[in-house]
Amino acid sequence: MKSEKLGPDRLTASSAVGSVWWYFLIRGLLILGAGIFVLLNPGQTAVFFAQLVGLLILIDGGLAIVAAVMGRAESRLWSLTRGAIMVSLGLFFVLKPDLVASLAMKTVFFVVGPIVILSGIFEIVRNVRARRESREGTGSLLTGILAVVFGILLIVAPIFYGLFVIRLLAIGAILFSLILLFLSLRFRKLSKKLKEPSGVIDV
Repeated sequence: MKSEKLGPDRLTASSAVGSVWWYFLIRGLLILGAGIFVLLNPGQTAVFFAQLVGLLILIDGGLAIVAAVMGRAESRLWSLTRGAIMVSLGLFFVLKPDLVASLAMKTVFFVVGPIVILSGIFEIVRNVRARRESREGTGSLLTGILAVVFGILLIVAPIFYGLFVIRLLAIGAILFSLILLFLSLRFRKLSKKLKEPSGVIDV
């Protein structure tokens, strides 16, 4: 390892970078905490997001009603009707978040599952046709079979795989937080080096 004397411009830039190490530390710790919580409580996370969406819908509906009452909407009747529907929907989301989260995951996987199954069937048919024509298969028969099986599992157990996806996102968040924490340590080390009167850092 060698040392390098920094010029004024590089010293200023390096000082600016080194002084924000705490930002990466705080952000990394927050994301790490959130990632661990989501990983250990995927069901509660889904319920929380359902409540959050419900709150946003509720606010939007309330604003539509206010606009209708104050005469700031192009059509008072339409704005009032839309607001009433949005408020009702928002209240349902807030009061029944577990049911909403369950229905949301089921709906998503009931849509995704058939698509995965169809793609797997097309892969199998294409592979079988290629083999009948004595040509090299353009796809993997095993891949098609696995896709069909996976699609069926998505439809049969959507809640399980919904929570599995949430856990995967949590793991990604944890890995990202570790990167931020590593950067914070590197920048903190740089900040300490820059405080030395020599203005020399190790490179």
